[in-house]
Amino acid sequence: MTPTRSEIIAAIQTHAHEIAEREFPPFTEALVIAELGMDSLSTLEMVGMLERQMGIYLPTEELGDIHTVGQLTDVVLQKLAARNGGR
Repeated sequence: MTPTRSEIIAAIQTHAHEIAEREFPPFTEALVIAELGMDSLSTLEMVGMLERQMGIYLPTEELGDIHTVGQLTDVVLQKLAARNGGR
């Protein structure tokens, strides 16, 4: 079953918390990922955790255009749809 947008956002927040080892206010789709205060390596680690959890692959070259939690959520949903044959 494909996760909902809110479930993906919650997963992003959980992974950011695990990596940054600090609490964040609830994530919104408009939240700019760079404002989380994580360096680029930590951000890639967060994306890797999300990939493993969701069973998808997000090519590094696609990540450069992702700036907000909402944009990351969109890409995750696109990859999930492609993996599931568009369902």
